[in-house]
Amino acid sequence: MVYVLDTHILLWYFTGNKRLAKRFKDIIDKTRNEGGLLLIPTIVLAESLYLHEKGRVEFDFDKMFRFIEKEPEFEVIGFGVEVFEEVTRLKNIPELHDRIIAATAKFYVAEVLSIDKSFT
Repeated sequence: MVYVLDTHILLWYFTGNKRLAKRFKDIIDKTRNEGGLLLIPTIVLAESLYLHEKGRVEFDFDKMFRFIEKEPEFEVIGFGVEVFEEVTRLKNIPELHDRIIAATAKFYVAEVLSIDKSFT
């Protein structure tokens, strides 16, 4: 089980937001309890930090980041040349941040957990 979390899913999971679909919560909980990987692209962390700093979402970013670093099922994935090559091929996704998330999932052969229709 390998999944890539987008920004909404990560923040809603971490904050316990009721907007997180039960399906996504169950997938994340199962992965954390039974093994697998929950990949967090650095762009998702950057978007989370931005939302925190702008006051658009109230949460403790440092606490979330420490949580991600500590939990073995979470892995932060950098935006390297291999993922960038995938980005250049995903022309059907107009939003660059979403393209990076999709490219990360494609490179790691993972499913994107997202509410965004761009990933379906």
